[in-house]
Amino acid sequence: MISRRDVVTDSAIAVVAEQGVRGLTHRAVDALAELPVGSTSNVYRTRDALVTGIMERIGELNSQQLERLPDLLRDSGKPVDVITVDFCMNWLTADRNRFYTMIMLSLDPALPDEAVDAKQKNMRKIDEFVMRLADVDAEMARTINSSIMGMMVSELIAGTADRPSVEVFIAHFLKWHRSAAVSA
Repeated sequence: MISRRDVVTDSAIAVVAEQGVRGLTHRAVDALAELPVGSTSNVYRTRDALVTGIMERIGELNSQQLERLPDLLRDSGKPVDVITVDFCMNWLTADRNRFYTMIMLSLDPALPDEAVDAKQKNMRKIDEFVMRLADVDAEMARTINSSIMGMMVSELIAGTADRPSVEVFIAHFLKWHRSAAVSA
């Protein structure tokens, strides 16, 4: 069963995705979650606490998704490029609200210190995951993340989430990565 905190936080993620960072208010979250007025402020007393809760929830959901990826790679029989494209497309479509909110809040210069800490923890976990999965060092993991994240942000900006474009990017990226690994 999903907790009240998760209902509030998941609704807050959707509010940011639909209304932008400026639209994030306790009342907007209550309305979207169809909760009585004041429910969000009972869970998160301040807007900063709500923003921090969003960043922590995003990190939690990202970690859950990443933890399932090695089993998917092993059990699905799909090649790594197809699974990578599927993963990217999932973040650009089904999990678009989470990805969009993660990017928007990450770029917010007024992000509270606790939310910055949650954002950095999330990025470290993603880097560590890539290090294990791709068997690369920390610098290469950051390069991989930056490259793929940049492509995904470009898709968000374009408003396309175009699978053929993502497939081409991933094919070129994996070709580059393999050639970089051979020359290293």
